[in-house]
Amino acid sequence: MLDHIDITVKNLNRSKKFYKAILSVLGINEFIEDNYGIKFYDDKDYIWIGQGIPKRFHFAFLAKDKEQVNNFYNLALEIGGKSIGEPKNQDENYYSCYILDLDGYLLEAVYIDE
Repeated sequence: MLDHIDITVKNLNRSKKFYKAILSVLGINEFIEDNYGIKFYDDKDYIWIGQGIPKRFHFAFLAKDKEQVNNFYNLALEIGGKSIGEPKNQDENYYSCYILDLDGYLLEAVYIDE
């Protein structure tokens, strides 16, 4: 179970724009900013992003369908992300893509067909 994730990034302003864009594709549009960073949240969980030295981490964002995975992937590439795995079925029920964000964090958008 996930409560929250905190990460640090090299350039907070660039990362704010990047995450606002790709998270909006998944319907995550709520956020709060202060002098120390930005917090994106939904009903249960949050991700806080602050200025600092990036460390290794993997995010797997849940998508509602394959189209959201594809949109996440395409938008991430357009705004500076790097592909390390195009959208595809990893097995018959698991469809995902893999992106490196602006600081090298591994991002995955995944749709699980149950």
